[in-house]
Amino acid sequence: MSTPLFQLKNLEGGYGDIKILNGVNIDVPHGSIVTIVGPNGAGKSTILKAVYQIAKVTNGEIILNSENRAINVRSIKPHKLVEVGIGYVPQIDNIFPALTIDENLDVGFVHGEGHNLEERKAEMYKRYPDLAPRHKERAGSLSGGQRQMLALARALMGYPKVLLLDEPSAGLAPALVDQLFEELVSINKSGVTILMVEQNARRALEISSYGYVLDMGKNRHEGKGPDLAGDPAIVGIYFGKK
Repeated sequence: MSTPLFQLKNLEGGYGDIKILNGVNIDVPHGSIVTIVGPNGAGKSTILKAVYQIAKVTNGEIILNSENRAINVRSIKPHKLVEVGIGYVPQIDNIFPALTIDENLDVGFVHGEGHNLEERKAEMYKRYPDLAPRHKERAGSLSGGQRQMLALARALMGYPKVLLLDEPSAGLAPALVDQLFEELVSINKSGVTILMVEQNARRALEISSYGYVLDMGKNRHEGKGPDLAGDPAIVGIYFGKK
């Protein structure tokens, strides 16, 4: 079995003296979409915040296996994670509303061999054509769906190897949710590995290579995403009745 691109090993931690994570293990293979689901308070978003040191980690490892070397993510300052290939779209405050769309993309850009700012922005405007004619407007003027597209574009400007998404469908109108998940599949097919936390459990698992169900800060179930989405026992206990 090949080594996963991104790994959480026996992760424990939380906020202050409040322990939320109780030994979580997550493997994210190269080229996959992996989704973490579970009831409110299960620790889903805390996992992503632990990567960025927003939540305190008291035990365990966070490893990025990149270019034949294992990178200890916990040893890297949060603002440097994008430089090793970890992108992040938080649930809230995921754009800079006072900056223009162009400036938001500039902020997300990471210099590197073969990286070109203007070419990368052109790629983003081609991927998200609704943003292109408004590129000089302040991002705060965008609709909810457009803001989420800009947040994804800003994260992609950094050429991520793995993209962490915290509740990407939160707050979107129902008509936009399917569009969002189709876009995540497209991003994944372009070569970006995705680790996602999502309340819209069934829809997220349906597009996922693999899924994990968390409860009380621990792994409870895992398996292929569509299998979990269709398991009556898991659906009844964790996702609610259809």
